[in-house]
Amino acid sequence: MKKNYFLIALFLFASVGAFAQTTDFDDDMESYTEGTIIENAWWTVWNSSTVGILSSSEQANSGSLSGKVGDDPTTIDPVLNLGNKIFDTWYTNFMMYVPADKEAYWNLQGEVPIGSGEWIIGNIFMNQDLAAPGVGLIDNCVGAPVNFTFPHGAWFEVEMIVDISAGISAATWELNIDGNNVIPAGTAFTDSAGTVPTSLGGINYYAISTNNTYYLDDLRHADFAELGTADFASKGFSATPNPVVNVLNLQANENISSVAIYNVLGQQVYAANIDALSSTIDMSQMASGAYFVKVNINGTEGTVKVIK
Repeated sequence: MKKNYFLIALFLFASVGAFAQTTDFDDDMESYTEGTIIENAWWTVWNSSTVGILSSSEQANSGSLSGKVGDDPTTIDPVLNLGNKIFDTWYTNFMMYVPADKEAYWNLQGEVPIGSGEWIIGNIFMNQDLAAPGVGLIDNCVGAPVNFTFPHGAWFEVEMIVDISAGISAATWELNIDGNNVIPAGTAFTDSAGTVPTSLGGINYYAISTNNTYYLDDLRHADFAELGTADFASKGFSATPNPVVNVLNLQANENISSVAIYNVLGQQVYAANIDALSSTIDMSQMASGAYFVKVNINGTEGTVKVIK
């Protein structure tokens, strides 16, 4: 329904090898029957007179199925239920595909079930009215209007981190689209007027017009201390010693593609492309405290906390 008008603050265990994660859902869209409307614990609708997302084989990022948001603004109004979160740090990501001659629209809601609607963020337009191919616009958020780019006719990732660790009234967020930072970490999680939401409620994927069509795949929503925990651990990754004195040693069974380190304020203090099984990082000039090390190992990302 359209309204008219990294760093992730993770709570980690003390040791790098320990994992703590609660995943609300991890949906590759493969368990549904093609051509049917999807409804389950996380897929719902705006109200009883609207319909949800459609299982489709027209496009897929992985497997053979995705969720389609079509072109009927009178009925199509899916909602991804994010669970009305008011504490902790929540990571949500999904893959999105917008055909070259189509537009897309979504927004963030403060409560599910929707009721009359509580817009936290958005409207979020992509190629609005077909007049801005490859360009997106957020018209209601801190710093609005915010413009961004995205690729038409290709799958791209949307990644959102909402830090509610200090409570919903002090919540901040970050948004990345196609690997580019759109909303920087630490931005207040409110609308343009500074209105505090009830909670992190859900994402509304509304069919904004008859020109609207897009696809969603590989959706994940989790409160976690480690990203990609199982796959990441299986690659034999280690970061030692922890606590760090001066040098942090990284090791894995597969090539480490890249490393980035963030402080507790979400500021990036180190970044490097590695392309090797091991690497050493000189942290001697970094201040004492906690750091979050984000590592990419052949496309699998994980984040660990180290203490200096």
